[in-house]
Amino acid sequence: MGRSTDNDVDRMRHDARVAGLRNFETPSLEAVERRRTQLWVRTAMGLIGVAAGLVIISRWPNEQLLVITAPTMRTAFLVIAGGFFVAAGLQEAHLGRLARALTDERVLTAALTNRLQEIELLLDAGREMSAILELPVLLDTILRSATDLLDAGGGSVMLMDKGELEVAKVQGRDEVLGSRVKLGEGVAGHVAMRREPIVIDGWADQELFPGLTEREPYVEHSMSVPLIDRGELYGVLNVNGPDGRPFTQHDLRALAVFAAQAAAAIANAQVYEAQRSQVAELRDRRARREAG
Repeated sequence: MGRSTDNDVDRMRHDARVAGLRNFETPSLEAVERRRTQLWVRTAMGLIGVAAGLVIISRWPNEQLLVITAPTMRTAFLVIAGGFFVAAGLQEAHLGRLARALTDERVLTAALTNRLQEIELLLDAGREMSAILELPVLLDTILRSATDLLDAGGGSVMLMDKGELEVAKVQGRDEVLGSRVKLGEGVAGHVAMRREPIVIDGWADQELFPGLTEREPYVEHSMSVPLIDRGELYGVLNVNGPDGRPFTQHDLRALAVFAAQAAAAIANAQVYEAQRSQVAELRDRRARREAG
């Protein structure tokens, strides 16, 4: 990997030197484009200068120059012009390779920057979720972080309750809060039953997702991932895409990684709530015994 990178840099430096960028140290796509413009401007000016010189020679009042006939001048002009174009073409080829390499490097740098920002968001969300033990607050954090991570237009968190999925937190459709879905029913039930994430683009297939109900307003793009921790299913996380931008498989993988962190946080919060309920019940029993 390192050898390939060094070879690429050496090739870029060679192309830069051949193209006339003598002080090429740090890749600059703008410098290459300026050099390309300068190259063809100078080539055009050179050809104009040669043509003007030949015209002046042909009309110069000197009998010794009359031996230069019109065909000879045309031939000389074509030879000189060909030399100009060959030299310019060679430099253009080097500049073109250099521009493509710099463009690819810029695209790769932007992609890596986006990935680093995404990882940073995932880490921040994981730390924030792991520090929250109150389930309602945690669910709000999970949904907000998921929509921020993917620039989503809304979504919901559904938790397992008595063998069914219940909408425990929702963004954008408050009327569905508390509604329940059986395993295997609709998109969320399908994801919960198969324990596999899914991306939906366009209308969902009624045959693939039996029991699916039409949504109002219509959501064109969405993703659903199971919330699983240590083999136990805790629910399903759903996010809706913004208008006009479909989700990618990379988005789905990012949401799946986030969902694993969210499921672990939900498991901890449910254990905490169960323990708190037990403590409250013990205190209530003790208070009743003391009162009796």
